[in-house]
Amino acid sequence: MKKLVKLTALASIAALAITITPLGWNFRVGWLGDTAAFAAGNSGANGNSGSDHGNSGDDHGNSGGSQASKKEHSGDSAVTRTPHRSKTTDVSGKSVLGKNVVSLAGVGNAAHASVRGLLHASPNSAVGRLRTYADLNYLATSGKLQSNLVDTQKAFDAAYPNFADLSADEKAAAVASPEGVALADAKTALADADQKANDAFALVTRNPGNPAVKTYIDGLLGKYYSYLASL
Repeated sequence: MKKLVKLTALASIAALAITITPLGWNFRVGWLGDTAAFAAGNSGANGNSGSDHGNSGDDHGNSGGSQASKKEHSGDSAVTRTPHRSKTTDVSGKSVLGKNVVSLAGVGNAAHASVRGLLHASPNSAVGRLRTYADLNYLATSGKLQSNLVDTQKAFDAAYPNFADLSADEKAAAVASPEGVALADAKTALADADQKANDAFALVTRNPGNPAVKTYIDGLLGKYYSYLASL
């Protein structure tokens, strides 16, 4: 009886082993198949990753565009910033923007000299020529010649209140009168002073027609002008 039970048990075990073996093989194949499918799916995912990289590339492109935009704005800012530049115009009306007024003044920068230096400078030196210009310019612009012209005009008008109504001979006589001569002399003195100052200024800079240069040099001569006014 015990042998029969053992044989029955052994037969059951053998049958179970036969059944498990194909199931195990099928499971492994099935598992390997699923693994391959999973790997293929991951490959597709890698493809998506590649696509993502492509999108990332687009993002970098946008970033590059942003950088370009920043550079463009930076360039605009550089154009508007013009430190240490003159924004005036020359006699022809052309802008001198971008040209340094100090450079345009040339030897006129010698106006940095002190009052003592100007007073003792050789007439033919750069500082001496600046002193000559300063003397003539002060005479032409200080107001003395203008005041003299105003006074002589008033004296002439008082002597000949109806000058416009006079005959040609009477006008000639009025012009030749002391009042008429004084008025003519005052006009000539002011015109001559202006011309001499302009001529002298042309000897101290190569850009005498640039108002920015004249303003700059006259500014450097400020102390000397104050000295002349004190005399």
